[in-house]
Amino acid sequence: MTAGKRGTAYVDKQGAPVVCPEKEAASVHFFKDQGRYGIQDKNGNIVVAPTYKAVLADFSEGLAFVKDDKGEKVAIDENGRAQFAAPYDVILPYHHGLAEYQRRVSHFNLGGFLAGALIGSSTHSVYYDDEVTPLTYDGVKRGYLDRVGNIVIDSKNDAVYPMTEFGTFVRNKGKLGFVNRKGQYLIAPGNYSLDDGRLLDDVDGFVSLKDKENGKWGVFSMVDGAQVIDFAYDGVQFLGSQRLLLTKGDKNMLINQETGAFVAEFPASVKWMAFLLDDYTWCWNDKKEYAIVDRNGQVQYRAAAGQIQDVKSFRNGLTPVKTKTGWGLMDHQGQWIVEPQYKDITMV
Repeated sequence: MTAGKRGTAYVDKQGAPVVCPEKEAASVHFFKDQGRYGIQDKNGNIVVAPTYKAVLADFSEGLAFVKDDKGEKVAIDENGRAQFAAPYDVILPYHHGLAEYQRRVSHFNLGGFLAGALIGSSTHSVYYDDEVTPLTYDGVKRGYLDRVGNIVIDSKNDAVYPMTEFGTFVRNKGKLGFVNRKGQYLIAPGNYSLDDGRLLDDVDGFVSLKDKENGKWGVFSMVDGAQVIDFAYDGVQFLGSQRLLLTKGDKNMLINQETGAFVAEFPASVKWMAFLLDDYTWCWNDKKEYAIVDRNGQVQYRAAAGQIQDVKSFRNGLTPVKTKTGWGLMDHQGQWIVEPQYKDITMV
């Protein structure tokens, strides 16, 4: 997707215009009539007449949350049948079997608020959904419900982090632990820290934690809670595609995450972007000198100082690159596929 003087347009890898992909329509949806909400199917047939005072969370996984004609907050199915009470200040749609609920508080402690930094500078494009994810706590007093309304993780804990595929972190009484999606502790509460926005591998299920006793970082499995890398490193960074960086002193060691084998070594001052689902990524130094590196740590292309202003992650062998003349598309050898000319390019 590109943004130019005439607005936004979708283009393919060669820069030719393409049609925007359509989102799949839901089987039912809410409609409003005379200040009340009802339910229609995708053909416009009325399933439930407008009786609800408010829609609290739209349909997802067959359930929604509404305020009924009596003002009660309830979960309903696609036929409008009430399933259970949901007396919460805020509730969000179901996602993979869990719904997040939130409660308002008059005050909370912002001392543990995370900045949400991800792989170096926040000015660079990052990837959240497939390979690497930031672990951040945003101060929201949240909990989670299962599909029958049982509280799986209670919002009364001091801090509940956003949910991942494997579970989430819970901080209570000064201790941090990891619970699975059933609310069971896999990593027992301990004197651990996440407070500088470290990453997790949300595909294979690994997370880096800091031991507050020695100030070093290690790695745990979010699948079974086992510690797989000791607390011995100054930093751990998941890069996706079975690669991670272990920082020790002035060195960054690129590691094959699947085998544990050493791949390559770089100065600790070099910053990295995630490999995403590609075999190539960008790294750069404090002088903003950019280079394209493969999964074996081999430099494929090195840009002259000042040539590149910004970059985004590779997808399907191509990467958006910004120069003084705008954004273009480059391959892993540094060849321009689409010359720099756009205000922005987003790979979809």
